[in-house]
Amino acid sequence: MTNCRPCSKPSDRRHRRGRNPMETTPAAPMAETTLDRRRLLAVVAVAAASLLGGAGTLLTPEAAVAASTKIKTTANLNVRARAAAAGAKLGTLAKGTTVTSTGRASNGWYRISYRGKTGYVSHRYVKVLPAAKRATPPKVTKISARVKTLAALNVRSSASSHGKHLGTLTKNAKFTATGVAANGWYRLSYRGRTGYVSHRYLTADLSSDPAYTSTRNGLPTSARYYFSTNGSDVAHLANGALMIGDLPAGTVAWRDVRWEKKHATPKGWYCVRTAGATGWVRASTLRRSQPRTSTWPGRTTAAQIRKMANGRLPSANLVAISWDPGRNLIAGPALSDLTQLNAAFKKKFGRNLQIDLTYRTRGTQEYLYRELGPMIAAKPGTSNHGWGLAIDFPETRDYGFGGTYYLWLKAHSKSHGWVHHKIYEQGSRYAEAWHFEYIR
Repeated sequence: MTNCRPCSKPSDRRHRRGRNPMETTPAAPMAETTLDRRRLLAVVAVAAASLLGGAGTLLTPEAAVAASTKIKTTANLNVRARAAAAGAKLGTLAKGTTVTSTGRASNGWYRISYRGKTGYVSHRYVKVLPAAKRATPPKVTKISARVKTLAALNVRSSASSHGKHLGTLTKNAKFTATGVAANGWYRLSYRGRTGYVSHRYLTADLSSDPAYTSTRNGLPTSARYYFSTNGSDVAHLANGALMIGDLPAGTVAWRDVRWEKKHATPKGWYCVRTAGATGWVRASTLRRSQPRTSTWPGRTTAAQIRKMANGRLPSANLVAISWDPGRNLIAGPALSDLTQLNAAFKKKFGRNLQIDLTYRTRGTQEYLYRELGPMIAAKPGTSNHGWGLAIDFPETRDYGFGGTYYLWLKAHSKSHGWVHHKIYEQGSRYAEAWHFEYIR
């Protein structure tokens, strides 16, 4: 405390000189003791009148007016056990301290809670703060979209963590959202009541989407964008939890306006299909043209690539496939042989190979492993996609087992350095007709 320095016992000084320096700063004059004496005489007189049969009503200073007000001290200020300078001292509030007053005595003193006790401070050395404006409930836009929880999630009576708790949804629970608030919270019907859940623990439920064929899934060329910087993020929903956070510049992203409308996506956000996932990204992170080159100077070999951190290739080792509609990224050393394989394919069928997935970052591998499990997704850090030395073709009839394109690739790809390993053949527990790897 920084009160009156000349006197270490302010209570003694108060009795000797008729003022209490601890109610405020030393420079402030005090007249509380004199006033209290006058009030005491008045109280005694009223009490005497009452005892003598008078009709007067005894109103003590502690008779508080109901209130709940924020106040701020303008000086170091004592806290008393009752609304008077003569009350026992409970402690001191430093200048500038903000507290909540739960009432005000008839003499003006404010009642507060102090260290678990009821205390009072003089109204002369506090400032009443403006009342906080009542928050306006966020506007809710009507939607009808299937979503899934990412964790056990509380259901609230309003679109805020301050809303009344109505119950809890389990992890992976699916439901139809009927609205989305301006702050991102999703509205739902919960046990016959309207409830809200935080968008930060939700993801879009894609089970109602058409069957997967490729990341693009039939979207037009006009829907094609590319990430403009390394380390780009994809979220489960607009302003939602992070899904993938390490996509390199040049990764293709196909914008899906239909899903944006389903979720009333806010301005500045796009729903995209990228790297085998569907999520939301900030529009400012995308560009129309592919920033990557489609030529490889040949400074690094495939053997050197395989010694690098899986899923974390230095950006300079990735190139775009020029003849691929998605301009997908691949490790530079594999580009030439893939281009020759495509030339042979085009000579046979009159069209380019369709590429679905190529380089896969560590973050992407981890996301897919969580979502798809070990029977479908490789353990993070082990996939040849993580070195940009594997490609996936679309999951269509022609590229499927027994399909025209599949049979041709099985017969001709090895001569160009690409193979479909036995472990991925039909009948295997890891069967994938679309997956080919670079072996040179």
